[in-house]
Amino acid sequence: MITNPAKITRQHLANQAAPDYSLARKACACGKASTAKQLAQHGKCAACALAAVRDAIIPGDFAKLQHMLGAVQGKPKNRWGYRNYFAAGSGQQHEAMQRLVAAGLATAGRAANEMTYFHATRLGCKAAGLDGAGIKRAMED
Repeated sequence: MITNPAKITRQHLANQAAPDYSLARKACACGKASTAKQLAQHGKCAACALAAVRDAIIPGDFAKLQHMLGAVQGKPKNRWGYRNYFAAGSGQQHEAMQRLVAAGLATAGRAANEMTYFHATRLGCKAAGLDGAGIKRAMED
């Protein structure tokens, strides 16, 4: 196959036109490496953003989020995410779930027999400590 020098030149010029910040590595305020694009858009690395979400919720709510995903002490980590629901009745459980929904960690599902089912979002799965396979398991229907 004969290469066309004009195409090579155009590709090279197209690469030069990319924004300076795209994938260049920079350090976050916490000292961890992150892409410049992430820092420009959000002002912090993904780890700092996740830590901020964890700090924003009450520890009891965090325990409910972990229970919702089966991410509890007795289960091995490779089984976390086998479930993704929490049946909340009225009262404190429902209020806790509403706080998780407001934080973007859960969504409200169907209501049945005076109970509402809540499901974790991808952000909720990350906050609970699930790995990629666990998130995939949790997001399956």
